[in-house]
Amino acid sequence: MEEPQNGAVGSAPAETEEEPIVGPGPAPRARPKRPLQFEQAYLDALPSANMYEKSYMHRDVVTHVAVSPADFFITGSADGHLKFWKKKPIGIEFAKHFRSHLGPIEGIAVSVDGLLCGTISNDRSVKIYDVVNYDMMVMIGLPFVPGAIEWVYKQGDVKARVAISDRNSSFVHIYDARSGSNEPIISKEIHLCPVKVMKYNPVFDAVISADVKGIIEYWSPATLQFPENEVNFRLKSDTNLFEIVKCKTSVSAIEASPDGKQFVITSPDRRIRVFWYRTGKLRRVYDESLEVVNLHTNKVARILGKVENNDRFLRIALYQGDRSSKKVRKIPAAAVNVNESKEPLTDPTLLCCAFKKHRIYLFSQREPEEPEDATKGRDVFNEKPPPDELLAVSDIGKSVTTSLPDNVILHTTMGDIHMRLYPEECPKTVENFTTHCRNGYYDNLIFHRVIKGFMVQTGDPLGDGTGGQSIWGREFEDEFHKRLSLVRNYPGLSSIRASNSSSSWLAG
Repeated sequence: MEEPQNGAVGSAPAETEEEPIVGPGPAPRARPKRPLQFEQAYLDALPSANMYEKSYMHRDVVTHVAVSPADFFITGSADGHLKFWKKKPIGIEFAKHFRSHLGPIEGIAVSVDGLLCGTISNDRSVKIYDVVNYDMMVMIGLPFVPGAIEWVYKQGDVKARVAISDRNSSFVHIYDARSGSNEPIISKEIHLCPVKVMKYNPVFDAVISADVKGIIEYWSPATLQFPENEVNFRLKSDTNLFEIVKCKTSVSAIEASPDGKQFVITSPDRRIRVFWYRTGKLRRVYDESLEVVNLHTNKVARILGKVENNDRFLRIALYQGDRSSKKVRKIPAAAVNVNESKEPLTDPTLLCCAFKKHRIYLFSQREPEEPEDATKGRDVFNEKPPPDELLAVSDIGKSVTTSLPDNVILHTTMGDIHMRLYPEECPKTVENFTTHCRNGYYDNLIFHRVIKGFMVQTGDPLGDGTGGQSIWGREFEDEFHKRLSLVRNYPGLSSIRASNSSSSWLAG
């Protein structure tokens, strides 16, 4: 626990007759935080690029992603289709495609050893796949609608146990995927209401589950009983496992750390809560905006995808290479991306999907290349694209940007300002700005903010930076491009940044 800080009002001990001290006391001596040992090695095993390197398509909105330790990526979409992608030294390649369910895929789980994958849907079936051979090996018919799926066996176990919860009751059922039987090994009511999320902790051979009300439970997959010998508490009142209920929220996902000592819960209230497994105590609470945090030093270590403002990324899965080998193998320099001189074969990659998008996105340690042909960029069209995406790469879509000017001269009472625009990189921003220019929207407006040697700001009819409106009468998405970050290195260049909520703009 941290040392308590002195209050605003304090007093001397009773045995001394000194007058009470009014006001803040001396600041407590700060305890220096020890740096995390081998922190750089941990960061080197994570993706580091600001932008996603590649994206690939599904025929419908991608809803689930998973990574297998057997060097496979697995993705599922709302139309019930499942895709296997083989991890290569650099990037991935498509392996096989299945129509897993007639309805949407509502859950994907990959076993700890990475050899088995299971999917569930509202069609009352479970499909089991052999990941390495990417083939469906078993189909389990269920007498109920499944709510969640999780593999609950350790590497080397004879029985490949998979846990399936009932969406409409508090029962959890354990099946042996290799037996081919539709009958469960064991069934039991774990919670008082339907189980929403389950996560297996292989280090302690226990499952952490949460129901629809946010109640968290621990249980053994062999007996479906509380694992008393593996934890340091007997009553949940001695823990913080009621935190989700107290905050009147629910559980969206649960993930356990590789050493099994911690687990993290994400919730709709945009909070990320880190718990100690043995004690059930809450360790940290973070805001959702902090993507990568060093738990040891409690500092943000890295933020990925911040410039990708048009997408809201969901359901991340991390690939860090073969965990069984401690050697870092190298590949020939000729096969390496031009941005890197040497590339480790492990190639740390973050796989994710995005809100209402037909694509999966890959973040690596390489920034995307700039191809000469704009139609052959980082977004691969391996499926027929939806109409809006097809328009973006068509000649009709390109004609919008080519008709926009790439420079503007602003006439002011202090002289002319020459500005360079970027219609290809920021078409909506440039269209908004230049249309207002043609319409005389900026005529006779003042520069309401001037910072010498840095920037000036104008374009607001109210003259204080709070007014104005875009040509569409509403906000539009920000447009970021990595090439524009170079502008700050050239003092002779001028640039603009139009506000997406008003007509004001900056020039620097």
